[in-house]
Amino acid sequence: MKKDSLKTLKIKKSVNLKKYTTMAILTAVSLILFTVEAALPPIPIQGVKIGFSNIVTLVAIVILGKREAFIILIMRIILASIFAGSVLSFSFSIVGGILAFTIMVLTIDAFGEKKIWITSVLGAIFHNAGQLAVAVIATGTPLFSIYAPVLLLSAIVTGTVIGVVTTALLAVLKKQY
Repeated sequence: MKKDSLKTLKIKKSVNLKKYTTMAILTAVSLILFTVEAALPPIPIQGVKIGFSNIVTLVAIVILGKREAFIILIMRIILASIFAGSVLSFSFSIVGGILAFTIMVLTIDAFGEKKIWITSVLGAIFHNAGQLAVAVIATGTPLFSIYAPVLLLSAIVTGTVIGVVTTALLAVLKKQY
């Protein structure tokens, strides 16, 4: 092997190691946020959560890329379900998470980092829609869809909060790196 090839190989390994380490750290942070949120007193509206872990998903999309953010999301859902969930909670999380991720990936470029709160709100809306669909399918009770306006309002509020926090966090991270 030539000297230049070895140098290129070392650089690629270094970049991959840094990326995978960052992904592992973000997965851990996401799990910590999930655990902290689970330990907080529940919001008095059934099924409504703030969604702190979505901060990590949005940051990962911007900093690492869509593929890497998706891997972090799936790892968090799997690990959180293993540690603190059930098959049904996994179903709610995976469907909601994938729908939210899909809409966030489709809209983040359109709105940009300055308006990431819009992407966050859309993600929250689709997450709630996915969870509502799972509830209707799991119970065979379409009447659950009457809860949609409450979930829509909560998604707007929580999505905005998560989006504003993400914007502030990205500003700090970009100054540091």
